Amino acid sequence: MAVVYTPPYTPNSMYRPNVFVTSQTTSDNLVLAIASIVVDSISVTTIRKQPAYTTGSAPTTFFFEFDVSKVLQTVSAPNAKTITSVFPKDLNVAYNTLNSDCHTSVGLIISYYYIDPVTNLLTQLTSGGSPVIDTIGSGYYATIGTRQTLDYMGLDNYVIDYPTLPNVYDKYWLTKLPYVAPQAITTTNNPIPICKTDNLNMSYIPTAGTNALRVIVYDANQSIVDSGFVTMTPNSTLTPRSIGVGVPQLTQFTYSNPTVPLSLAGMPVGYYYSVQVGNLIAPSTFTLQGVKYMFKMFDCCANKVRLHWLNRLGGSDAYTFTNKKTVLESNSSEIAQKMQTWIQASPSVYTWDKGRYKIQQTVLKEYEVESTFYDVSWGEWLAELLSSPEVYMETPSGLVSVVITDSQIKIEETNELINVTVKFSESNNISVQQN
Repeated sequence: MAVVYTPPYTPNSMYRPNVFVTSQTTSDNLVLAIASIVVDSISVTTIRKQPAYTTGSAPTTFFFEFDVSKVLQTVSAPNAKTITSVFPKDLNVAYNTLNSDCHTSVGLIISYYYIDPVTNLLTQLTSGGSPVIDTIGSGYYATIGTRQTLDYMGLDNYVIDYPTLPNVYDKYWLTKLPYVAPQAITTTNNPIPICKTDNLNMSYIPTAGTNALRVIVYDANQSIVDSGFVTMTPNSTLTPRSIGVGVPQLTQFTYSNPTVPLSLAGMPVGYYYSVQVGNLIAPSTFTLQGVKYMFKMFDCCANKVRLHWLNRLGGSDAYTFTNKKTVLESNSSEIAQKMQTWIQASPSVYTWDKGRYKIQQTVLKEYEVESTFYDVSWGEWLAELLSSPEVYMETPSGLVSVVITDSQIKIEETNELINVTVKFSESNNISVQQN
């Protein structure tokens, strides 16, 4: 057997072909190959394939193609019945977790069959009296990230690793947030706006050397005030991880160098902070492995709405709508009727005696929110929210599942600015009494 072709990218996307091609050279006329698909060390299903093509004759080389992308999608997130692990179940706490539900490691165990010319039965191919079993070992990784038409075909840019060129940091987190700093610079004219009370979960693909998150606090002039490191867990299987980098979450971590928490909680409006990942050799030798995300503190009103969503790269994104908020509680019901109770030869004197009454009441809370105007890069990033299969609203009680019901993107052509309006409803109806 020869493995002719395997998925070319590590990790590959579950939403693009994950094709394995094998070959067998034999004088028997192979008509079938059965592949047992092993995902994360568990056999989950089988795929049966006829030869895709052949070369030569007596003996003939038979080629078989197995695309396992649908299998990988089935066993991985997003799952409508549960929350994907890129989102925490509790807010305002330190969050740093492995996202194994967004990642698979796939292998194949393949057997071959021909029609016995004597018995006319389907017979397994053997060699030396033993069945021919070909094994493609696990270790072909795939994530739920989706590559877009104009993207580079691989996901290499999202695997956090050492720079291939000196001082060029081009490894990104699983987000297309605009305004990042590829170089190890301090200042930026385009920080990411964030409210002091906002939770933000960001996802990344660590490698074996990724072991620390560096957090830096800056004053209003972008001069460094404080810095420290959060321990992160390396991973050699390229399984994504998510970490909370909103201020309420970062304040809950334990830091090294210094060993006390950073001055995050006391940051006034107008201050900045940044997060970067890399390799830390104690006590303070730090090698960057990815871009820097720099945030600016804003004073957000109480009327804000913050949405978290599963982005197209398989990570978590979030945005706070502050421009407009409209809340509508709608009710629908059916009407039933019963005859009044007659207990004597005159109409009932009971005013509470029901005639018509409501049944099957449904109460739904709906929202309409609007963003401020941004340039095209922000508009393209926000557009991922509109097609996301998993969206949550941040509330004091935690994340509440919502469904995007309508949306509109307005482009102000003169200045090339984009404004996004989103209508959404809570995924579960308001609980009310029923007749």
